[in-house]
Amino acid sequence: MKKIEAVIRREKFEAVDEALKNIGVGGLTLEEVKGRGRTRVITTVHMRGTWTQEDEYIRHTKLEIISKDDQVTKVVNTILSSATTGASGDGKIFVTNVEQFWDIGTKQSGAEAADIEANPPVKERAASNRKS
Repeated sequence: MKKIEAVIRREKFEAVDEALKNIGVGGLTLEEVKGRGRTRVITTVHMRGTWTQEDEYIRHTKLEIISKDDQVTKVVNTILSSATTGASGDGKIFVTNVEQFWDIGTKQSGAEAADIEANPPVKERAASNRKS
């Protein structure tokens, strides 16, 4: 199992999320983060003109996804294609090994605990979890 962390532009989240759903990625964790890189100049275009500002820390969105080893390339390529604007500051992707993990609710560990397959809609899952 691998953990894929992607730091992307906030405005690209919806496109990335939709693309990940389309390839069957079930669960992900979303976090609003701030960071800085080499480039700290942001150009903003509005109806009244263009201006440049320099921010020390830029706000981004960080996604964390657990993936099977054989799906990592597909997930990374999906993020790369859906998150890019071609400009500096598009973000970074990190892939690390996951040695162990547990699902707190089910107390399962390993591959059984990973919510990595696409899930049915919430209403269907809720109905199937009710006791008769």
